[in-house]
Amino acid sequence: MYKGREVGKLETYGLPLYTYPVFVLVVILFGVCTEYDPAFAVDRTHSQGMDLVRTPIGTAFSQSITTYPMYMDAAAMCVMGFGFLYVFGRFYSLGGVGFNFFICGFCFLWVHVARSIVHAMFHADAGFVKTQLNMDTMISACYVTASVLISFGAVYGFISPSQLLLMCIVEPFIMLINESIVVELMHVNDAGGSIVVHAFGAFFGIAVSLGMRVRPRKLVEEHQDSGYISNLAAMIGTIVLWMYWPSFNGALFYNDVTLQGRIVMNTYLAICASCVTAFATSTLSHRGRMEMLEIQNATLAGGVIIGMMCSFPIEPWIAVLIGGIGGVVSTCGYAFYAGFLGDLGVADSADVQMLHGIPGVLGALFAAFACLDKDTNSYLYSHNTQWGRKGDVSTESQEQFGWVVLAIFCTLAFALLGGLITGVLMKLPCCPSVHYKDMLIDHDFWIITDKGHDPRKRPKKSENNTVIANDNNKL
Repeated sequence: MYKGREVGKLETYGLPLYTYPVFVLVVILFGVCTEYDPAFAVDRTHSQGMDLVRTPIGTAFSQSITTYPMYMDAAAMCVMGFGFLYVFGRFYSLGGVGFNFFICGFCFLWVHVARSIVHAMFHADAGFVKTQLNMDTMISACYVTASVLISFGAVYGFISPSQLLLMCIVEPFIMLINESIVVELMHVNDAGGSIVVHAFGAFFGIAVSLGMRVRPRKLVEEHQDSGYISNLAAMIGTIVLWMYWPSFNGALFYNDVTLQGRIVMNTYLAICASCVTAFATSTLSHRGRMEMLEIQNATLAGGVIIGMMCSFPIEPWIAVLIGGIGGVVSTCGYAFYAGFLGDLGVADSADVQMLHGIPGVLGALFAAFACLDKDTNSYLYSHNTQWGRKGDVSTESQEQFGWVVLAIFCTLAFALLGGLITGVLMKLPCCPSVHYKDMLIDHDFWIITDKGHDPRKRPKKSENNTVIANDNNKL
């Protein structure tokens, strides 16, 4: 019992109680919904006398294997980049990196099942088709997982492991449904995921927070602190993300080397520019000093804002300009807009709106306006990979503008509605919740030998600096 409240069995054992049955379900659904790509499932053989001998295939002739380094970069962003970035909380570092790891492990598996089911929803006439597991699907799983990790940032420290598991189950389905509508029905491809990954994840996370009815004013102010060491560790995550972001945006375009090279270069230029402008804007906003939270996040905004445009045939200076704008907008968001959201009663623990939400939407708007500057033939060069319009759907620039804007509204609608419903489900009695006094603290979910690290057990001080009894010490 802690502060007069007895911890029930569901709160104590909720994660294994739900995870083991879900894991059994995942194993069953893997048998029903997935299979290996034939290139991996069947060995090639040749006759040697009366025997069949296996024919080894060299790496140089296996296009799938050559994409593995790009997959590693995308996976490193999810596991290491987001993991270290989420240790910024002074009392929630273990939860940040630990639950981030759990999300990666679960979603890397669950996405393959979800993709097969969503594909059947949109292609019912073709019958049920199993997801073929190869390097492509592994990279795609990183994109979906990244969206869940972004949503986790919005509710960072607010949710229990059982609630986190529920979010990991629901969000990939909603994201893949939205992605199918945007890409397959609207034919608006988003190479770097400005809206289908970043904006979706950010707005979904905020909607979850609203659905759970988390109120910023009820949070304990001390629990929201970051420390010198935690900020230093989080900066490692920033550097990992910054280095691998070009690979993340271009990983799936290995079949078009020219297009992939353009994606990597545009992302490289944009994220370098956002790094420069973020430092300058932070210094300007805080009268000569820099805010570490802004540097940890706004320096990455270039990779988000250039996401949809990174495959466009644009001049290098445009990529630099857009990335620089991303750094300025994101930094100003952390400096001014974050407090405004808190006053409105919107809880965004890691301020994912400033790095992923606003830059993602702004990047899609830039892409929409870029369409107006080109005629139809300008995009035939990348017809099959970026501007693939099928059937009788026109590719005129004005109509492309309309489809991109419509894709933004579609993504926001799915993210907000889906997140709100998910947040309401996470408040059901079957999902143990976290009380305000316990939010943003590791100690209820992790074994920590440093007992003095728990801020709830520290004696409070009165205005005249005398120690007064702390009710939180009562067991």
